[in-house]
Amino acid sequence: MRLIPSTPLSCLGTAVAAVVIGGVVLVGCDVVDLDLDLNLSSGDSDAPAEEASASPSPEDAEEGQEEAASSYGLPESCEAAGAAQIVEGVAPGTVLTEESGPVEGIEDAEQLSCTFSEGGTEPGTPSFTLVFTSGADPSANPDVVRVPGSEAEMNWEVDVDVDVDTYHTEDSDDLGGDLEYVGTVDGSSRHLYLQLPGDFHVTAIAYFDEVERGDLERVVLQAAGQIRN
Repeated sequence: MRLIPSTPLSCLGTAVAAVVIGGVVLVGCDVVDLDLDLNLSSGDSDAPAEEASASPSPEDAEEGQEEAASSYGLPESCEAAGAAQIVEGVAPGTVLTEESGPVEGIEDAEQLSCTFSEGGTEPGTPSFTLVFTSGADPSANPDVVRVPGSEAEMNWEVDVDVDVDTYHTEDSDDLGGDLEYVGTVDGSSRHLYLQLPGDFHVTAIAYFDEVERGDLERVVLQAAGQIRN
């Protein structure tokens, strides 16, 4: 389902997001005191090299990225991730459909998908999906996250109005991540993406079920804490 943004609801506005129903789913600035000699007649502009820059070396930056990437690891299974406990109270059923493996078309990307429902597969069946993705951004690529058991006709692309909100909270800051909410105006689907260091994402998706954004936040934050190294 290709999503088209609706009229902005806040100062953050809306953005274009793409989702396939039943598919996808869907510097701070440092102040440095410099002792400058502005004697124009001398023409001598030599300055101590060690004061020229306080920026980290490329080696330090690369080391920081590697440390961030190692902070989260893809769980081996939905059970290992504690998915059933995490979604308790928001999932419409306890029947679990689990899928894991590489992401098609994206090199070195992997994901684990845990979908809870009452067991039905017909279009419009309520479900709740928790997805762990490594090496790919599901919010930017709607084909990354797929809900298991979807009917073929549910993969048709249609235009749907959505509201998009990118933000962060104190809890997401503690994890080093940012949040992005994408919800259809008709309420048929709600997605919350948590982007974490190291190109790692945790996604919560509610289909055809009334789930508050606060509950989606709780799920992704708790799931991220569960698989943090």
